[in-house]
Amino acid sequence: MGNNGALQLRPLNLFIDPTLQIIDPRLGDMLAYWKAKRQGGQLPGRADVSPAELVSHLPRLALLNVTGEGRDAASFNVRLSGTGIDDLLGHDHRGQRLDELLPGTPAKLVAAALTALVTHKRPMRFFAQARLPGNPQAAVEGIALPLVDEQGNVNMVLLETVSIRRADMPKFTELRQENLAAVAS
Repeated sequence: MGNNGALQLRPLNLFIDPTLQIIDPRLGDMLAYWKAKRQGGQLPGRADVSPAELVSHLPRLALLNVTGEGRDAASFNVRLSGTGIDDLLGHDHRGQRLDELLPGTPAKLVAAALTALVTHKRPMRFFAQARLPGNPQAAVEGIALPLVDEQGNVNMVLLETVSIRRADMPKFTELRQENLAAVAS
């Protein structure tokens, strides 16, 4: 089974999947939680998300602030980052902007994907293989979920990122070992 709906953010070995063909059940649980928090078709806000309800997910969660119009990498910064994310990336990135975390082209590509999430107010699945300081051959799958303010504007993105299990790697036919990019400093 491949990820037929996935789009590659070239030249990175990073894919976005707006069709949400989730492989890891932990991400499926997070998406179900987010959907359950929707009120009358409205997207959930930060106040709707309770850390006490997400204890098993907390190490793998990150929360990004969306500043300005969410048009470029400087428009996203890390508000919170779980210990599992910090371990994967090599250190705590709280307070840093996306353009401080990633080199030029990767920052622009990731910002473009996040901007689509902000604009369309829809969850997005992603998966990637990259060289990261905390893991030189990281293979990850994740989900990005929009959270809105009182006016209904996306002002935060809730992310969960999991390492792809070895048994699941064959399901990620797009990922390849060559051309791994250093995507975080």
